[in-house]
Amino acid sequence: MVHFRVLGLTLSLLLTGCQAPTPDRVMEDPAATVLSPPRGISRDLPPDFYSVVEGETREVVEGYLAATDLITANGGRDSAAIVPLVSESWLVRERAGFQFYETEGLRSVGATSIHSLIIQSAHLTRTASVEVGALMCVEGTDLFVFPEEYEDPPEVVWQWHPAYEDFEGDDSEWDQIEEYLSQPGVTWGNSLAVQAWLVGETTDSLVVDSWEPWWGVYEC
Repeated sequence: MVHFRVLGLTLSLLLTGCQAPTPDRVMEDPAATVLSPPRGISRDLPPDFYSVVEGETREVVEGYLAATDLITANGGRDSAAIVPLVSESWLVRERAGFQFYETEGLRSVGATSIHSLIIQSAHLTRTASVEVGALMCVEGTDLFVFPEEYEDPPEVVWQWHPAYEDFEGDDSEWDQIEEYLSQPGVTWGNSLAVQAWLVGETTDSLVVDSWEPWWGVYEC
């Protein structure tokens, strides 16, 4: 049986490193959703403020992951697609991650997605800009990372990935799977809880400002 190598983090997290985050904003427990502006800020918000925030957050995050997948599929060489989706400070972190791909000669194939997204904090700052805290599961099991010179995974790998323990094919198909996955440097993602912060002057100009593993309890 092949010894499968699974990435400890999804691709998007691989870009930013795996050290424990030290954000200046503290996320509340998922059960304690904060949906109110801070003291001194007008409470005259549109009645659909929070539903709009959730929709915009989902759209930005999905675009962010799609852009990340596109850039890493191209070996990290062109990060233009990520620029409008992240803050200037977070762009520095992103580009460092893409540089890792280019330096190591890696590329990706497949896609990441999200599910179980919740908005934990959505409020106006004291300068009247919008700040949103979100918790979600990032699904990276459909994403492979490997040296650029390797071929894409064969169809039989996709057919049974990632539930290889349920394999019901013949020996020749298993040999193809084992041969591909046993190559040095072939890894793939998993499902991981992520804490993200988004900021913007308005709800329709939100960008990702922080993206870190969630170290609390959240089932993915």
